[in-house]
Amino acid sequence: MNSGTNAMAGTSPRCGSSHPCARRASPLLALLATGLLIAICCQAQTLTEPQLQARFLLNIARFTEWPDGALGGADDPLILCALGAAEPLDGALLALDGAAAGSHRVIVRTGVTAEQAANCQLLFVPDGELGRLPAVRDVIGRRPVLTVGESEAALAAGAMIALRKSDGHPGLVVKVGAARDCDLNFSPQLLNAAAEVLP
Repeated sequence: MNSGTNAMAGTSPRCGSSHPCARRASPLLALLATGLLIAICCQAQTLTEPQLQARFLLNIARFTEWPDGALGGADDPLILCALGAAEPLDGALLALDGAAAGSHRVIVRTGVTAEQAANCQLLFVPDGELGRLPAVRDVIGRRPVLTVGESEAALAAGAMIALRKSDGHPGLVVKVGAARDCDLNFSPQLLNAAAEVLP
């Protein structure tokens, strides 16, 4: 899937080099060019944490490559799911329903079970549901379902990507080996924007 700067639709223009936040967070602004990170200090309206997490999930979908046939045809949707109870994220996720990820329309499903997870393309695992992830992995098997954890604790349980907050800035930790085992690949933009890439 390909995406451009429209991945950041809904945010204000980036700060210029003279803006105070550009001097404080120049590495972050460099990553912004990929459309994966949001410079919170440069926004006219600050996103809530659930909204920011939801935006990250959408952009992860936009910069992930599924194997041929996994998403059906160009007009078929991409199913983005949240395992179990994901409040207060559910509302922010549902706001993404109908968004575009490449040529695919995103359909959001919240409160999914382990059995339903096998029908998702991207599965978000909240920390409160982390204990269920090994069972989910058993159900999914080698199906190309991208699992994203709310925190790095999910990586040890089998997630492929985890959200990380460092020095107040959000970021991603990407485990490429786990993804490739399920025939999933990440674009160079995503890997370059990640806070850490693990084998």
